[in-house]
Amino acid sequence: MREEDVRRVLLALLEEGGAAYVEENGYVRFRMERDGLLWETACRCTAGAVLIYGRCPFRVKNRDAALRECSDVNCRMTRGAAFLPEDGQIVFRTRADMSDIFDARERLDDALRYNAAALVRFWGRFQTL
Repeated sequence: MREEDVRRVLLALLEEGGAAYVEENGYVRFRMERDGLLWETACRCTAGAVLIYGRCPFRVKNRDAALRECSDVNCRMTRGAAFLPEDGQIVFRTRADMSDIFDARERLDDALRYNAAALVRFWGRFQTL
């Protein structure tokens, strides 16, 4: 799928779900909430894929311990990765492959749910660092 087709699928999914989003600097940004936790998700559309970045809303204080936790989490995640940017906010990255228009929406929805589930599952491990 072309990048503009991928973007259309993402925006349609967000609009149908009632999500408020903004487009800036090549990303589509919106907030997600699950189990009482609220965070920002940013998606970058490319030809054939959407890269999904769920960002914890807090900064870790112990960078070394957080990097060790990222390593451990990455051994458990099968469809993405956790990493620690310089700003100290843990990010969970997931990729939705969208090569086929017929199942693109399902793949994207599944990847967004996976990203959210991973963030929620490991949130507490990072929040105390």
